[in-house]
Amino acid sequence: MSKTRYGGKAPQPVRLGDWLRELREGLDLPLRAVADATAMDLAHLHKIERAQRLPTQEQTSRLAKFFKLDETQAQARRIAEKFRQEFAENPAAKEAISILAEQAGGFGAAGDSGARET
Repeated sequence: MSKTRYGGKAPQPVRLGDWLRELREGLDLPLRAVADATAMDLAHLHKIERAQRLPTQEQTSRLAKFFKLDETQAQARRIAEKFRQEFAENPAAKEAISILAEQAGGFGAAGDSGARET
């Protein structure tokens, strides 16, 4: 099957693991090379790509640096994946997302306490 892409830019995968796997495969890198370069366990990285585990904040930073990504975007995808894994079955999850979207302008504003998710 040809990997030739026609027309505009393909949409980016939403899931963190899919996104990382596409980045790796786009560079024709074996999983072992990324694991070694980011000081991660091969099995753990494999589970991240399969959405069975989440990288830590530090691992996400190393992956962002390795792939030359914006770290804020990589961390945001990690947080979104964590939310998805923890609350996917909760019927209130969509409402929570709506509330966060409404309040999004307030995050990062001057005088913000800077609370961080770990």
